[in-house]
Amino acid sequence: QVPYYDYALDIILDIETPQDEMLTQDQQELVESAAEVLYGLIHARYIATQRGMQQMLEKFRRCDFGRCPRVLCDGQAVLPVGQSDIPHQLTVKVFCPKCQDMYYPKSSRKAATDGAYFGTSFPHLLLQTFPELFPPSRPEVYVPRIYGFRLYNGPKGHGKENHPPLRS
Repeated sequence: QVPYYDYALDIILDIETPQDEMLTQDQQELVESAAEVLYGLIHARYIATQRGMQQMLEKFRRCDFGRCPRVLCDGQAVLPVGQSDIPHQLTVKVFCPKCQDMYYPKSSRKAATDGAYFGTSFPHLLLQTFPELFPPSRPEVYVPRIYGFRLYNGPKGHGKENHPPLRS
């Protein structure tokens, strides 16, 4: 999955490449790109470990990943999540444990981060590991009103598609 794996790992570990294995400029750029992908995939595995989860828990509590933009979530802290475990597919989103929905991160720098570097399972794994993080109740549902009266949506379970069209 990562081209030039050995060279990329050497860059991450800061190991010098021997002179007899010098790379061309194009190869060097490919290796640096591969090192970035490899580092991101290692990060995704690390945050699933006990130590990694503990560090991510601290960031969650400090709201380092932001807060839910939904008004009825009252500023609930969010967690990063990828929609794909394959690099270069989709960028990272944030997941709100209260409304159970995903949003785009507010920071453009964070929004450009590859979602695979967090993985698709991270927020759910963290919330199962630390169930006390789950908000105690489901969020309020917004009810549209006009002059204080709720709008009538028809009988529950009967959508407009069940009614014949009106004719004049």
